[in-house]
Amino acid sequence: MVVMKNPLIKDVVRDIKKSLGRFLSITAIIALGVAFFSGVKIAPEDMKKTADKYYDDYNLMDIRIVSTLGLTEDDLKGIEKVEGIEQSLGSYTIDVLAELDEQEVVLRVHQLPEEDDINNIRLIEGRLPEKPWECVMEKGKIGEFTLSLGSIIRLESGKEEPLSDYLEYTEYEVVGLVQTPYYLSFQKGSTNIGTGQVRSFIMIPKENFKLDYYTDIYLTVRGAKELNSYDDEYFDIIDPVTAQLEELAKEREVIRYEEVIGKAEEELEKGKKEYLDKKEEVEKELADALKEIEDGKKEIAKGQRELEAKEREFYRSIKEGKEKLAKAEEDLQRGEEEYSLALRSFEENKKLAEEGFRKAEEEIKKAEEGMVELENSIAQINMALENPLLPLEEKEKLVIELQSLTEMLEKTKESVEAGRREIELKRLELVKGEEELEKTKNILLATRKAIEEERQKLEEGEKAGLIEIERAKKDLEKAKEELQKGEEEYLEAKDKAEKELEKAWKEIKDAEDEIRDIERGRWYVLDRNSHYSYVDYGGAADRIDALSQVFPLFFALVAALVCLTTMTRMVDEQRVNIGTLKALGYGKGAIALKYISYAFIATLLGCIIGIAIGFTLFPTVIFNAYGIMYMLPPVELNFNTFLALSTSLVAIGLTTFTAYISCSNELKETTAALLRPRAPKAGKRILLEKIPIIWNRFNFSWKVTIRNIFRYKRRFFMTVFGVAGCTALILTAFGIRDSIRTVVDRQFGELFTYDITIGLSSEFKEGLEDERILEYELLYKEMGEISFNSTSKGITIIVPEDIDSIGRFINLRNRKYGNIISIPDRGVVITEQVSRSLGLKVGDEIVFRNSEDDEARVRVQGITENYIGNYIYLSKEYYEEIFQEHIKYNEAIGKIKEKTEEFQDRLSKDLLNKEGIDNVSFNTTIMEDFDDTIRSLNYVVLVMVFSAGALAFVVLYNLTNVNISERIREIATIKVLGFYDKEVSAYVYRENTILTILGTLAGLVIGIFLHRYIMTTVEMDNLMFGLDLEPNSYIISIILTLGFAAFVNIAMYYKLKNIEMVESLKSID
Repeated sequence: MVVMKNPLIKDVVRDIKKSLGRFLSITAIIALGVAFFSGVKIAPEDMKKTADKYYDDYNLMDIRIVSTLGLTEDDLKGIEKVEGIEQSLGSYTIDVLAELDEQEVVLRVHQLPEEDDINNIRLIEGRLPEKPWECVMEKGKIGEFTLSLGSIIRLESGKEEPLSDYLEYTEYEVVGLVQTPYYLSFQKGSTNIGTGQVRSFIMIPKENFKLDYYTDIYLTVRGAKELNSYDDEYFDIIDPVTAQLEELAKEREVIRYEEVIGKAEEELEKGKKEYLDKKEEVEKELADALKEIEDGKKEIAKGQRELEAKEREFYRSIKEGKEKLAKAEEDLQRGEEEYSLALRSFEENKKLAEEGFRKAEEEIKKAEEGMVELENSIAQINMALENPLLPLEEKEKLVIELQSLTEMLEKTKESVEAGRREIELKRLELVKGEEELEKTKNILLATRKAIEEERQKLEEGEKAGLIEIERAKKDLEKAKEELQKGEEEYLEAKDKAEKELEKAWKEIKDAEDEIRDIERGRWYVLDRNSHYSYVDYGGAADRIDALSQVFPLFFALVAALVCLTTMTRMVDEQRVNIGTLKALGYGKGAIALKYISYAFIATLLGCIIGIAIGFTLFPTVIFNAYGIMYMLPPVELNFNTFLALSTSLVAIGLTTFTAYISCSNELKETTAALLRPRAPKAGKRILLEKIPIIWNRFNFSWKVTIRNIFRYKRRFFMTVFGVAGCTALILTAFGIRDSIRTVVDRQFGELFTYDITIGLSSEFKEGLEDERILEYELLYKEMGEISFNSTSKGITIIVPEDIDSIGRFINLRNRKYGNIISIPDRGVVITEQVSRSLGLKVGDEIVFRNSEDDEARVRVQGITENYIGNYIYLSKEYYEEIFQEHIKYNEAIGKIKEKTEEFQDRLSKDLLNKEGIDNVSFNTTIMEDFDDTIRSLNYVVLVMVFSAGALAFVVLYNLTNVNISERIREIATIKVLGFYDKEVSAYVYRENTILTILGTLAGLVIGIFLHRYIMTTVEMDNLMFGLDLEPNSYIISIILTLGFAAFVNIAMYYKLKNIEMVESLKSID
């Protein structure tokens, strides 16, 4: 037996070497099919295991608890007693504003976990904080801004309360860059400050927080880490713990409510006391201030009276002084006039006296001259008398004359003396009069001086008095102004105090109302299914998994069928060899084993290569494609033994079974029959030959080509099917991209035409009256549920304020026909995806529940096109009628002037600063998120296109190679007949090209149905894909298929050229 096997093994090896191209093509087809099938199948598993290992390595929470009233240390202690809890952590989180690159962004501030804490962090760069004012920041986002290690981040609260109420510091230095499994994606959630979207996070030491309650409690569950958190077994462990926590919540909610109420009432009483004390203090201060004002008024009135009295006294004294000066001036003027008269009289008298003196002097002079003459006469008489000779008579006459002259002289002397004395007296009188006048003049001058001095004093006194009075008036005015200012300040302070007291009293009343309105705190026990990053990443992996359910299967099916065809044709070619072996005495099993071994070796090698490529390349490429959306460590590649074995066994089983069946069919014939080649099929006329007007127009080559196409039907169908399968795969890959792109374009371009969504805490229209909001519509939105035939679906309830104007913002239309659907007065309109999942049609009656679990039966009046989310639309009147409940609008949708990021950030910030507005979001943000998803899936689509293209090339190469091998004698014959190499190639290529074109066209049809089937299969509960294919997808698919066919033809040209004519013709013998 061993001796018999050895030649067969050698023959197998010889066949492999002789038909190495066919062997390698089988290996390549199997490798491609197995690689793609196993790779796409294992990719979501690797994605989830990579994430799960990341979660485990950094101790991601299993359960998160938040409460509307906050969580206390007692809550934490109560939680720790729950069975199954392995670790717990009370933590703090707040949202703040920060200005980065002159752009205001919202950051989420987390408590920095300590070593081995829940939700630990992965330090990428730098170090952990060592000082209270240091922080670490998300690695993924710091690149968006001009931040680096050492940068200072300044924070603001974004609320009325200062940030210092929550944190010790408002500035933090970035000392490290981190990543955390808590945030895999770049989406951090929404908030009610700033732009409404959290852009990134920082972590600071625990001691920075001033909160007196925990905002979150994180928990890990015993035994959960050993399981994959994306498997059902994981939640089998989590769910019981969650149930216990929900039971505990009922108890702790009541306790916390009583604590909050008790503390609030205590604070209220304290506030009331402070209010009353403050009121008393304010009233006292106001009374004191009022008394000061009244005293000030009295002082000012007294000062006014004193000023008026002083002013009167001043003016009286000034008047008296002026009157005295006037009288003195008058007396002086009268004295001056009298002096002037006296002076003139004196001057006149003096002049007369001087004239009299002159005349008197002249008289005296004349008298003196007469005296001289008399003395001369006397002297002469005396001389004459002395003359003795003078006669007596003469002497007596002379004596008498002398006596007379002497008497006359004496009289003249006396007269002169008297005149002189009189002149002297007169002169003395003049001098005395002049002295009197001078004295009078001096008195007048002194009086004038005194008057001038008095006048100057009076003027200075008046000036000084006026200045003093003016100053006093100014002081009085200033005092009045100060009093008025004080009075205004008093009134203002009084008004302010009254308002503050009124506000304080209102706050007390509001606090009383708030205390009355405080509802029992509600715990939210959230497992990872409520965590955005976990769910979003799991959804991404599930989408790949959904694609792997159909696309790779079809891919593998095409590869398998082509491989089966190859093996079947190989056995047909080995017909004579089989007959020879049979003639040599080999049994049927041994002969079959040879071909089974051939198929086994090729398939096994292909499986090994395929598994190696599939388990490494495809998961890595797909994982890295999602790297633009998620922050994860490198992919963890896993070896799925079951998948590898099952895929390999199926591939090996198919090829070996085909080889066995084909060989068995041949072995049924006699040895003599097998030693002769199978007789060629009998020629027969085809349909076109019966139409001479067409047939006669073909030349010889075309006639042969057409006959061969219809003559070898198996080759025809296998080639067409192989090409069609590859084209269908390429078209489907591009169709997946088109379908995903359609979601964004149609949902937010055609159906949801509004730009902004504003969450309202009350029916607050005033805040919406903004010139930047062109128009808006109020909505009531809540979560609900609909049921049909015992199947339920969650759904979002939309009740517009005006059903006639909602069309300006939301287009309700039939997807197939495009006709507009109106919201009916009675009945509801539901979205297409939920109608398909529940099997609903127009006219069906459904059970409709709102968020309060109120139930009503309603009729479906319309089914509208929708891609993201599930909605039910109904009128306000109908909602209130069926649920007997008055609705309050809690959301507004609108259109805005601009769609730039800067404009939207500014508008969002302004809106969130208004009371009554809880949150703001823009459709552009949602579109950007979907764009990220599309970019990731584009890489996956490229992988599919590349794989489908590679398969197309290998399939075409294999089919063409088999075709040439089957027809090698025919080709050698036409070469012998004188056909040139190009003519020979054209002879073969013409048939291949026609079959490729037919296969391509068939592939487009198959691709349409395959695409629709795949997209329908991978749809999720809240996501419907478009089913339309873009024209470009058809064109690119055709070009790629024909391009691969052309490339194969070029590759085969040299094989056709090198066919040995003689050897080929001899082989028939």
